[in-house]
Amino acid sequence: MTNENTNNETPTWFIDEGIPGTGPRPAWLPEKFKNVSDLGKSFTELEKRLGHVPEEYDFKKSKNLNPEYAPFVELQQLAKEKRTPKDVIDKMIESVDKFIDETKIDPAKELAKLGDNGKERLELVDNWAKANLSKESFEALANGPRTAESIKALEELRGKMMSSNPTIPNGNGTGTSPVASLEDIKMEINTNLAKYKSDPKYREDLQNRLAIAAKNTPGFVDKVGS
Repeated sequence: MTNENTNNETPTWFIDEGIPGTGPRPAWLPEKFKNVSDLGKSFTELEKRLGHVPEEYDFKKSKNLNPEYAPFVELQQLAKEKRTPKDVIDKMIESVDKFIDETKIDPAKELAKLGDNGKERLELVDNWAKANLSKESFEALANGPRTAESIKALEELRGKMMSSNPTIPNGNGTGTSPVASLEDIKMEINTNLAKYKSDPKYREDLQNRLAIAAKNTPGFVDKVGS
């Protein structure tokens, strides 16, 4: 009689649909699951939702990001902890690269904006800055963004300083030095030719500075004073 009652009891758990388990319901099988098969399916679905965690994220595919940069190493560790799918990190890397490429300054394009003599104009303001700024300030300027707008701003600053002072202190510690050489002034005339033609005061100032620069140029002979 006891065996018959035991065989007729409703199983407390199942291995799969129609396949009852033996003995008490295992502690590892939550009540919400009818059988072990449902539990396995639940883990599979959960893994799909969370995504497969890769062994590593491929930062090396980036054109701009250094995979060994400490914050990126930390980011990869966090991504693994949060089970971030690889395609999410790949898209982030792609987006950052695109942003950097679109906002990066192209020196050749910036020089082209200055006209055919862009290279000469840049060299002129660089030489002026090197002669009149401290070494630290010049290096900060030289290593910063060299846009056409920043070069024009330096040209304007240089022009104003040259107009007010025929010589200014040399920031590199070599006393005072002429701000403008003959080549400097010739380049300035070439750059501001329209203003030179239309502005009498500017033309007179430039001619005076040209005379001073000529006298300071080795080999110049002042025929008027001889």
